[in-house]
Amino acid sequence: MAMFLQYERFQTVSPAIRDLLLQADPEWSQVMTYLPQSTGVALSWHHELVGVLVLTERPQRVLEVTNLAVLPEKQRHGIGQAAIHFAQQWGSEHGQTTLRVATGSTSLGPLYLYQKCGLRIVAVEPDYFTQRYSLPIWENGIQLRDRLVLTQALSPENQGS
Repeated sequence: MAMFLQYERFQTVSPAIRDLLLQADPEWSQVMTYLPQSTGVALSWHHELVGVLVLTERPQRVLEVTNLAVLPEKQRHGIGQAAIHFAQQWGSEHGQTTLRVATGSTSLGPLYLYQKCGLRIVAVEPDYFTQRYSLPIWENGIQLRDRLVLTQALSPENQGS
């Protein structure tokens, strides 16, 4: 399925895109801290929206995946992996040297995906979610408290081309 994905930048947040963004980040106020200065990409398969990817350029040529969500019924079909590969390529083509993702310590599916795509855990931010979100977040029967940061060096052969 993933090899037939269409990637289209979005400027306007439709209700369907908003729902997907909130699937990965449950507080809209938090989404709005990064969305305005980011590149939002709608992931479609046969003209059906199946996911979203938000890329944010950070200092020191770091490209951060600030939001990645796939419709629950379309998960485990390679869409997330294709989105990460898209981010890796996009970052290389835009002169970024590092891909960064921050995710919840209880986000087992995303953690598996990011590591499968070559990212490695480089930092733990204790109590990130309990200090920044107004309501407790529960995943896999565990209260989400800590944020994990994963990074990967981007291939220099694609940079600047």
